[in-house]
Amino acid sequence: MSTPVETRNGMRWIRADLHIHTPASEDYAEPDVSYLDILQEAERRELEIIAFTDHNTVHGYERFQREIEFLQTLEQGGRLTEEEISRLNEYRRLLAKITVLPGFEFTSHFGAHILGIFAPNRPLSLIEATLLQLGVPAEHLKEGLCGVANTRHVTEAYETIARAGGLVIAPHVNGPNGVITETLRMGTSGQSRIAATQSPHLHALEFVNFYTDHEKFTSPGFYNGKVEHYERRMFCIQGSDAHRLRRLPATDGQVLHRHGIGDRYVELLLPDNSFEALRALFASQDFDRVRVPKRDQKQWAVDAVRFGGSTERQVLRPIDDENHTNQLWCDVAALANAGGGVLVVGCEPGGRVTGVERPDHLSEQLRKGVAEQITPQPYLSFELMSYEGQDVIRVEVKSSEPPPYVCSNGAIYVRRDGETVVADRGEIIQLCRRALAEGASSPLDNGQDLDLPRSGVEIVSGQKRGGVWLYEVRDLRTTAGVTRDRAQGLWAYAISRYEDLRDGRVDVQSQVKWKGRLGLWRAYRQGSRTKYDLVHRDANGVISHIFFGVSDWGLSEAWESLLGERSGEPIEHEAQDFDREDEVVPPHPEDQPEPISPEPISWGERRIRWRGRGGLVAAYRDEQSIGRFDLVMKDKDGPGQQEYRGVALEKLTDAWLNLIRVNRPRTGIEVVSASQSEDGEWQYVFRNLRTGDVSGVPWRLQDIEPGTVREYAARMFQQDLPLDDSKVRWWGNLGYMRPMRSQVDLLFVDEQGELHFYYAARREELTGEWRDLLELYEEM
Repeated sequence: MSTPVETRNGMRWIRADLHIHTPASEDYAEPDVSYLDILQEAERRELEIIAFTDHNTVHGYERFQREIEFLQTLEQGGRLTEEEISRLNEYRRLLAKITVLPGFEFTSHFGAHILGIFAPNRPLSLIEATLLQLGVPAEHLKEGLCGVANTRHVTEAYETIARAGGLVIAPHVNGPNGVITETLRMGTSGQSRIAATQSPHLHALEFVNFYTDHEKFTSPGFYNGKVEHYERRMFCIQGSDAHRLRRLPATDGQVLHRHGIGDRYVELLLPDNSFEALRALFASQDFDRVRVPKRDQKQWAVDAVRFGGSTERQVLRPIDDENHTNQLWCDVAALANAGGGVLVVGCEPGGRVTGVERPDHLSEQLRKGVAEQITPQPYLSFELMSYEGQDVIRVEVKSSEPPPYVCSNGAIYVRRDGETVVADRGEIIQLCRRALAEGASSPLDNGQDLDLPRSGVEIVSGQKRGGVWLYEVRDLRTTAGVTRDRAQGLWAYAISRYEDLRDGRVDVQSQVKWKGRLGLWRAYRQGSRTKYDLVHRDANGVISHIFFGVSDWGLSEAWESLLGERSGEPIEHEAQDFDREDEVVPPHPEDQPEPISPEPISWGERRIRWRGRGGLVAAYRDEQSIGRFDLVMKDKDGPGQQEYRGVALEKLTDAWLNLIRVNRPRTGIEVVSASQSEDGEWQYVFRNLRTGDVSGVPWRLQDIEPGTVREYAARMFQQDLPLDDSKVRWWGNLGYMRPMRSQVDLLFVDEQGELHFYYAARREELTGEWRDLLELYEEM
């Protein structure tokens, strides 16, 4: 189904992408792509005008022409194979619909790029002569090099290309190698930027991130002719800058060239799709004949699923008949068991859109099927989208309760190797373990048939309210509303272990020694006493109770029998703190360490953070990005101490790990990540330390309101990398810098050696080690 045609005075809106690379560019991402592939993808995206604009060469268009000429020569001699006949006919069919223009993307003296686009009948030798005039050496004319030294300046290049009969477009002006970005490096008061964007030889400006919510000079709206010194109104367009056929999914990380053909296009109101009509438009003042559609961002999300294929959390499913409805609710159950995901109905893996003929009927059938077939019921969010002329249903599946999600036929479905399949025994066990880690309990065992230990604590429940986890702790009495910050001693230890289970960091099932329904998880020393972590499982084998820090007095015969049988099990040292009376085995690095004796200065000072006899000097990553720790251990008898440098994580006992681990402060903003998009825009992911919430969509710096904490955090983060230790006061792996009257910027190095930045933390709200840090340096 094609898009309806809108006409005006004998003209119609024509879709164009004037910035497409081919395998003739050295940085093309898919070198095996053919020119026929490119034309077929352009047709699929409903493009009628495209331009081949390889880096500093027209060789891509030349190779495209030579292939067609070769096939035509074979045809004249009657020597075409069946495959070649089909290929030539396909070329003719596509070229009857799509105008392909020759061009290049030239790299000017300061690095800014310029598009030169010419008529199809322009001899390629003359276009190459233009490149020679621009300074591209003859020996590099066919190579498609991204950078060429000693070429013409921007405004000189504009004039040279225009005089050669070409359209002159400044590509990705507000991105990398764009004239706005590059002219900022010249250090002038704006003269270069004005000349580079207002030249009379320049036909159009191409923008990335075309739609923005500001009116800075990086926005197309800035060039409306109403701004002083920028009086010339400019045609503002967008192009794909495609270095591949189809857009990469967002899950592929920070890839330089992500967009595919037609991902960013412009619509032009023209009498036909000829170069002459295009040139006449850009020579006019008819700005209302150019429009840039604002593509729905959710369509990008569908693209990511389509071209990324089916995965554990993404399912593509075409619909041909009613029998597929059964497959759909199986997919929903599998996604729910995976923790949630997205089901796209009306697409095939690989990208083909088949559509849904009766979307309302199908949605209702799927809702009904899920309600009748799946227990417990997951949360479904339906969205009907018009996608490339077809109706497509996007279903977001969220897990409302811990797994497993069981279907009425008794089957438990999971995602395996991109397919929905019936879970095997191992996968079912894993689902049950995940449920336990998420805090699920079994209704089959309420504890009435269990002899409770008379010491220790049990975490009865945990709830997250306002970003803070609250725990109900059973300790001779039931105490509700305990937070980790308020907990001390055994409670703090129990909550720490409970959180390890909840977050899936510990597989308790593999560590428990069972006798019937009672189990011993761990035995450890605390002072002169032995303590136990005990577990109990229900009739189905699901762990229903965990008791932390239990003493051996007052236990029932069943518990005593369990401990008696396990009396030979190894006893660990107490993990919550270093024992002052008993020996704590220190780490043993391979090499003898050098003495640790930093020179104290006003800033750049580093002090040891002690807990009992153990001390942490520093945490960092080595050249191989492996977390390392400099540690100190006081002698058991006497004033001496042993020092250990560069200790690896795997050599640390629980006591050392508990010294290293520190809760995040409950105030301020953490910069979780900062990266550059393919368009050169810095994007930030923030964590609100008060709520613990992480921003789902990266923030562009230009979209952050000036004067906000986020803007301050983003600006300081850029300034702080790479970190200068001479500006930090360290206390082990905790540090701070830039103390202000009411706020402070904090640093933390975790057990993996990763550095965390916490900005604008309010002093009066700091607790625990963070407050101790400032008090240590007498800054509060």
